[in-house]
Amino acid sequence: MMKPWKRQIVLTTLALVLAGMLYEGVTKPAAAEGIFDDVNLGLLSIGGRATYFDPKDGDANWFGGGQLRLHPFQFLAVEGSVDYRTTDISSTTVRTFPVQGSALIYPFGTKRLSPFILGGAGWYFTNVEGPHGFDKTQHRFGAHAGVGLQLFLSEHLSLDGTYRHIWLEKIDSKDASLRDKQFQDNGHMVTFGLNLHF
Repeated sequence: MMKPWKRQIVLTTLALVLAGMLYEGVTKPAAAEGIFDDVNLGLLSIGGRATYFDPKDGDANWFGGGQLRLHPFQFLAVEGSVDYRTTDISSTTVRTFPVQGSALIYPFGTKRLSPFILGGAGWYFTNVEGPHGFDKTQHRFGAHAGVGLQLFLSEHLSLDGTYRHIWLEKIDSKDASLRDKQFQDNGHMVTFGLNLHF
């Protein structure tokens, strides 16, 4: 059962997506008329997103986050993103803040409907609060790879969806050099975002 505040995040995101679709009718259309025509999307975009995280050893759930993208070339974008996840287990609360950096490669360039390939790294900050004043924070390095699809609704508005598979470093290799770190499968995440382009 989804908690009320999580349901509110999902409903708010869906409302923003719907508002974006309705907003399309009153804004200037993207430069492209056809679905596979090139679009000029600007240098920068910022957006909110709903994130569905399905860990390998845990329960899947919806969370929220945001993303900032720099589009220096027609075939490449660089993304920075932050999400927020919280899980309550008995009298213990676990909060995770994944901070990810990704390269997005658009193999066909930026079209009105643009598939892309993504990959990158992230730092996963986790705070655990438990009974008797227990409070511990740790961070781990991780890698991710996936695919996505972006639809430009107008010159300044787009929707996107991504799938990312995530690997996190093992706790016992946390202090090792990057070359000696060992990684383990940590599950996957799916995101749905609404972006403003400048």
